[in-house]
Amino acid sequence: MTDGRLARWDVILYATGAAVAGAAAISDRIPLQATWGRIAFVPYATGALGALVLALTARRMPSRHTRRVRTILAIAVIGAAALLPMALEVWWRARDGFAGHVQSETLVTEESARALLAGHDPYAASFASGPLGSWPPGTADHVPYLPGIFAFGMPRAVADDAPLADARLAFAVASLGALALAVWLARPPPARGLTALLVVLALPTGARYLAGGGDDVTVLSLMLLSLVLLHRKEPIAAGLAAGLAAAIKQTAWPLLPFLILAARDGEGRRASGRTLAGASAVMAPLIAPFLVWNPSAFVQDVVLFPLGLGRHPTLAASPTPGSLLADALSLPKGVVAGALLLIVLLVAAYLAFVRPPGDGQGGAERTALVMFLAIMLATAGRFGYLLYPIGLFAWARLVLVPDVTFTRQDAEIGTLRWDASREGARAAKGSGL
Repeated sequence: MTDGRLARWDVILYATGAAVAGAAAISDRIPLQATWGRIAFVPYATGALGALVLALTARRMPSRHTRRVRTILAIAVIGAAALLPMALEVWWRARDGFAGHVQSETLVTEESARALLAGHDPYAASFASGPLGSWPPGTADHVPYLPGIFAFGMPRAVADDAPLADARLAFAVASLGALALAVWLARPPPARGLTALLVVLALPTGARYLAGGGDDVTVLSLMLLSLVLLHRKEPIAAGLAAGLAAAIKQTAWPLLPFLILAARDGEGRRASGRTLAGASAVMAPLIAPFLVWNPSAFVQDVVLFPLGLGRHPTLAASPTPGSLLADALSLPKGVVAGALLLIVLLVAAYLAFVRPPGDGQGGAERTALVMFLAIMLATAGRFGYLLYPIGLFAWARLVLVPDVTFTRQDAEIGTLRWDASREGARAAKGSGL
């Protein structure tokens, strides 16, 4: 892909960000997201204009200069549209308190870690007496995440109101670290690697949620790292990274079967057992103690509440086709949710066993398809989860590509082999063979 074409893709990406940020600034009912839109609009618009100029002048510039300008522009947009709003919200929260400067997932992460540190089961605790008291009852009474999330809330539980203890900073550090390690291990062409990072971090699906929550970006980053490790034929390490993501949030679970089926070792042998063992080695010790502690509370928080089947409604209320269908049908919501879940499982089974993935790229693409279908059919879902299929598909096409190195020497060897085979064919024909 030429430098000019990559710059044109950047124009589309930044312009999309500007459109979403502008819409959020004008109409978003969540104050934090509206503030993000007002901050991010100018960086996105400036980035789109800069990328357009770069695309128009790329042919007249040396490639190294084009790549350098593109990289500087990308870093500036990511910093100004994703990291700057997050830093400002963290600072404003420390200065003014909680109102308007933090989303519920961050508060749930921190309050549940505080409960655990005090010796209480977070899944059986109520946080109504704390900063979540002003939120809807379901938000204050449920932890819809898996136990790995508690680690990100521990700095706040220990250091209390220190700005650097904000869980969003822990999510951001983990996300950037996992993504940097994944790109370094994959070593894609720099232009493709930069585009992949832009898709994950610069698009509003990543940037706007770093400012308020950030947990989904972290989970996705660990999933992408696991796919890179699978691509490098490191099945145990791939299982460990995927297991860590799956121990934080349920949204990582669709990756596990495809990752396990596609696992191969350095000798090309199937390594599904080793990947499964790696994932289980992380998930089991983190999840099992809380499941045993209070099975009913755990299932209520982790399974029923996120699906919209618990005692309280979930705040995840995007108008997905699944939620609209559940509202339109005169059937119990659990029946509709079960039927739609069955459709997702059947598609996943077909992709896993009839069309199984052969490598990390195939695993990423199949996971992206299943997650997109699940988001669309969820009776209680949100469009923000689209960052998963978007990121996975971009990673499959930009980073998890087969290693192809075709040098001039390879071309000369190939020409000699072709000439030798052609002369051999002529000799065989002349001898009557």
